[in-house]
Amino acid sequence: MGILKNTWSGPGLYALVALCTAFWPNMGGHVIEYVCKPLMMIVLSIWFFLNSRRYGDRFTLFIQAGLFFSLIGDVALMFQHIDEFNFLIGLGAFLIAHLCYCIAFLHNITEVGGSDGLTVSLAWSAAIVIFAVVFAWDLVPRLDEGLSLPVIAYISVIACMAVLAAFRWLRTFQQSFWLIMSGALLFMASDSMLAFNRFIRPFAGAHAAIILTYAAAQLLITLGALRHVLDPDSIRRKQAMVA
Repeated sequence: MGILKNTWSGPGLYALVALCTAFWPNMGGHVIEYVCKPLMMIVLSIWFFLNSRRYGDRFTLFIQAGLFFSLIGDVALMFQHIDEFNFLIGLGAFLIAHLCYCIAFLHNITEVGGSDGLTVSLAWSAAIVIFAVVFAWDLVPRLDEGLSLPVIAYISVIACMAVLAAFRWLRTFQQSFWLIMSGALLFMASDSMLAFNRFIRPFAGAHAAIILTYAAAQLLITLGALRHVLDPDSIRRKQAMVA
């Protein structure tokens, strides 16, 4: 556990596991993938917990919950080839994960309050919503019967997650904002590629591209969350509130 708490060893091990998950299947190593894919969120969750527990609050609790439900989603999607229902289980688990991230970001926004940076946040939000609507408009007619509602719900929630990440502008530290904003956008990119590859047109290198953008997204969100709670100013403010 002490090794995972280290600033670089945790992300380093996570990156190694993510690379194995992304590229090993191309060499026929599905057993390695089945081991490494769940390990991604396990390693990241443990690292996040060990580094945030001293200063944890509702924000960190919901980030941790998001990582947990992401783990459930990863495991379910690994076995979608056995039963298509596992795809819906994975979709539902990731929907809950994004709801957890939404609540965490909303907690950050309401805790700080104010209207600073509203114009920038609205511009980000407009771009995100336009992309989500256009993508859904093209995707939904191609879906199998019964998938339309779950997929529309999922697209709505992940877009909401990215919009709330955008509204953290000037309500957190700049580094934390950009890390989480980048992670949210990469999450949308990963899921868009997954949907495109599954429902519209398969493309070469899809598995590696989806896994690598997903892994980067989760890492950036986690790093941004840690940057938010471990900043000395944030720690002093919490200590003052307790006192």
